[in-house]
Order: sequence, then structure tokens, then C-alpha cells
Amino acid sequence: MIPNIVTGGDTDGLMRYLAGPGRANEHTNPHVITGSRDIVRKWGDWETISLSQASEIATRLDAYMHETGTFPTGKTRRFNPATGQVEWTGEIEANHVWHCSLSLSPEEAALGDEVWGHIASDFMSEMGFTGTDGKAPCRWVAIHHGSAKNGGDHIHIAATIVREDGTKWSGWYDQRRAQKACNVLEHRYGLLVVESREHSRGSRCDSAAAQNAAKHAGASRTDRAILEERLRAAATAATSEADFVRLARRLGVRLHPRFASGRTDIVVGYSAALRTEKGSQQTRWWGGGRIARDLTLTQLRTRWQDTPTSALEAVEAWKGHYHPKRAPYDGPLWEDRIRALGHFRAHLEQLSPTDRVGLANASADIAGLLHAQAITARTSGGRDMLERAAVQVGRCAQLKTRPTNKRLVDVGARMASDLALSIAAASSPHMAAVALAHATVDLVQAIADLHEAAGQAATAAAIERDARAMYERANTYPRFDVDAFASSYERLENSPAPAQREALPPPPPPPAPREDSAIARDAQTLANTSVDDDLYRVRAVLDAAGMPLASSRPRGARSGIPRDVLGGQPRTFKPAAISTNEAQRLAAEAAQRAQQHKNNGPTR
Repeated sequence: MIPNIVTGGDTDGLMRYLAGPGRANEHTNPHVITGSRDIVRKWGDWETISLSQASEIATRLDAYMHETGTFPTGKTRRFNPATGQVEWTGEIEANHVWHCSLSLSPEEAALGDEVWGHIASDFMSEMGFTGTDGKAPCRWVAIHHGSAKNGGDHIHIAATIVREDGTKWSGWYDQRRAQKACNVLEHRYGLLVVESREHSRGSRCDSAAAQNAAKHAGASRTDRAILEERLRAAATAATSEADFVRLARRLGVRLHPRFASGRTDIVVGYSAALRTEKGSQQTRWWGGGRIARDLTLTQLRTRWQDTPTSALEAVEAWKGHYHPKRAPYDGPLWEDRIRALGHFRAHLEQLSPTDRVGLANASADIAGLLHAQAITARTSGGRDMLERAAVQVGRCAQLKTRPTNKRLVDVGARMASDLALSIAAASSPHMAAVALAHATVDLVQAIADLHEAAGQAATAAAIERDARAMYERANTYPRFDVDAFASSYERLENSPAPAQREALPPPPPPPAPREDSAIARDAQTLANTSVDDDLYRVRAVLDAAGMPLASSRPRGARSGIPRDVLGGQPRTFKPAAISTNEAQRLAAEAAQRAQQHKNNGPTR
């Protein structure tokens, strides 16, 4: 149940709006369900209220204010249709009307008037309007009508903040108090519990105006969402603050440091923006905390070791004078990165579901890994699939209050994110992408299981819902044991090459000539093809493991995860049920036939 509060000084206008059609004609059959005793006694039995009756109710609500001569003023909160948000006005004006809507999720069934009446009465008691706290009561009324635009059942509560004795109800932190009251009522009446509120999570999101602006500009996402993706990927893959600055800028993010007052050697914050072409619209800068709660510089620094050298390098990197050199990516090390994710998975199994901060930290690492894979995805389908899962997991990482204790990025998540951003450089990019996809699926499932064990079933269901497409795509590819693959490859490398020409047996007699032009062309092509002994050895191991070697990248294709891994049409692999010795024998025979055609020429 979500409360939404606005304030103002026009009681009659508010009541006439509640009795009218509404902004989207969603107000059907408006009627009083509960409220102050005298209001319910006179208008509670009406099946619907008219505009004239709404004005009469407004006069009754303001009676205490006129009887006591108390006329509150102040800044008001109003709904802005342009932005879709409630905003504070800057002017001092009449401010005695308190208006709150209580909305259910569209997934919940509509409630009857009797249940809504009890909920509204308990809610106003929790907020201190009814006099149950020993203070004089205020006049209020609850109106029920049709569902909202999104389909959720809801009610409206209108009240004046002037009490019967002329004192004023205090609206200090009323939104926070309303959230706590809703949490109490959700458990009391068996409603859907908003778990993010109960567990002090609060993710940043885009307003309706920002989403519409992005849509009109032809963009599928807002600038804030794109910045969150790139900054999370960079933060997870980086080994230091200077490395984070380098990676973020490499991903197309402009960074502007904020120095301490009067200093040029201490960075206390930053703002980020997307790179824009010359002549484009004005650049929009975002503070790290406005992008995501855990992307402030203070929270980011908890991920890395802090030494005098790293601090100096970070300052120079922010200024653009220092370009840290990363060790070149060693393709064969992708197996170690996948193993590291296995250790991360084991760490999650030891994590307590009651460790709120630990769950948030693990969610941040997994979200960064998913974003890194989304950046290198070759197809829009694969990219959208990974982005949905990353956003949902990233919401669990944004706590409203969290300690600033040092916590390093899990080495498995860091290495895997680096692998995702550099996967085209791997010796076997297809193998690396498939193994990374399976390992990531396991991590997402593990974090969902932890939230379910913590009593956050709705959060776990949301993670699994947004990651379902990723599960299905990854499971179309057979799993394999990385350690077994590595050991088999090592044994084969140390064994004699099966295609050594001097050790080959004498070739068999050539077959009888055949008048088939297609066969002749194929033989000519094979005769002109050089034999790569290493390729045969690798292919033999992959076939034995049930993972055929991926073909080379097509001309013009960009680097990143191949199309058939996390996007596009899945490929069905048929595992080969042969041993390693058999694979070596087959490789030797293939090399023998190729050498025969090369020496003897095509068969005519």
C-alpha cells in the first residue's frame, strides 16, 4: 500500500475534484466510507455524492478552523502533471488541507468499503488525527471510487490540520510516518507488503517526464539509466579508484570531480554525464548519489584499498593527468575467472539472510557483472534481457542508510566483470561467454534464494521474473566442467602431436576417380587448406567435452559476447560421446586425409 500526500488551502476544490471525474475519468461512483462521526452520520449512507454535497462536506471539514480563528499558512505540496511527481511550492499561502491517497498494487484484489473503512480509520489514528493519542481530534473524511489508471484499488482521505481546540496537527515528517503506518497496516490486514520499504531500500528511478522525454528523443532508456549501467560495470571491474575513472571514461562517461573547499588535491564527490556530439542538446550532469544510492564516491571508495599511492593516482586520474596501465588481458586466464565466480557462489551460501548490508553488497557486485555483460551483448534482445535483470538486482543494493565500512569487491565478481568487458580478447570467446553466462545465472539464483530466505518473497519473485529469459537462454547451452576442460587440454598439450607428418602411416591408395564437379571442388578447397595442429588438438578436446569450437567472428562483427550466446537464435549443441583418446585418433585421421589431398592433388 502506497501513500501519496499533497497539501493546500482549497478544501472545496479538493472535495469537488474527488466527487468529479478525475484526471483520467477514473472517479466512478464516489462515496463516503468513513470519517469523522458527524460527517459519516449525514453522508455515509449515500451511494454516491454530488458536487453540491462535496462542497457541504468541505464546509464541515473547515468548521474548526473558522470557529477557532486558526488559519495555517506555509509552503504547500502539489502534484505536477508535467513531471508526474509531488513538488513543493516556493510561496507561503493558505495550507490547512491535508490530502492523502492510499493505493494498492494492481496485482492485489479490490477491497470492499467495510475493509477500506477499517484501514482508513486505523491509518488516521496512526497519523494522530482521530484523538486516540490524547490530543483533540481533527475532522476528516475518506472517499472510495473506481480503480486508478494503473488498475490499483485506492481511496482518498481529506482532512484539515486544525484540531477541535484550535491547535494544529503537526505535519513534520508526515510522509515518513505514513510509510511506517502503511507497513503496520499491511501486516495487520494481510495486504501485499512493500519489502523495499520494510527493509529500508530506496532505489533511484526515472520520473514519468524523463521517460517520456527519452521516448520522444528516440531513446529506449534515460540518461540516468545508461549512466547507472556503465558506472556499475566500471565500479565492479575496477581494481582502484583510478582504474574506475579510466574504465568509466572508456565506456563513454564524462566525469567531473568535486574538490574540497579551497583544495585541489582532495576529491570529495563527482558528477557524471554521457558524451554528446558537437551541436547536440545541452549536457545533463548527474551527481553520483542521484544516479544510484550506492554510487556516491563515499560508497564507491569502500570497494577498493586505500593507500597513499592509490590516493595520489586517483587525484591525477580525476584531473585527467594520470592514465593507469592495466596488465594486458591474458585469454587463457578466463578459466580462473570462472572458477573465481564459483568461490563467490560458495561465499553467498555462507551469507546470512539477516545480514542486510551483506545482501546489498552482494547484489551490487552481481548487478555490476550483469551490466558489464549487457554492455558487450551483440543483440538488442540479449542486451535488454541482461539490463532488466541487472536493474532488478541493482535495486536491492540501494539501502537508504548503510555504513561506510571498508568492503572490497568480491574478487570473483571483479575478475568476471573484467572478462565480460574484454571477452573478445579471450582465446576462446565463445567458451568464455557460455561459461560466464552459466556462472552468472547461478549467482542471480543464489541472491534470489537469499532474499526469499530473508522473508522477502516478493523481491525474490521479481528477480526471478526479470531474469527468467536469461535462465532460459543460458540453459540452451550445455554446461561443462572448467577444471576438467583445463586438465584435459593440458594433458593433450603435453602429449605428442597427433598430426606430426613424419610419424604418419603411409597414405592409402586414392579412390577411383568420380565425375562429380561438386566433390572435385570440395577436394580442391581441402587441398588448399593448411593444417593447424593446435586447432585440431583444441577441437578434439572441445568435442570430447561436448562443446564444439565456435567459428571465427564474421567480418565486420564487433567484439563482445557472440550473437548465439546471450542474444539471437539459440544454437543446439550435440555432445560427442567419445573419449579423449578417440578424439586424438579422429584428429590424426583428419590431418592425414588433409595432407594426402595436399600432396596428391584433388581426385579427378
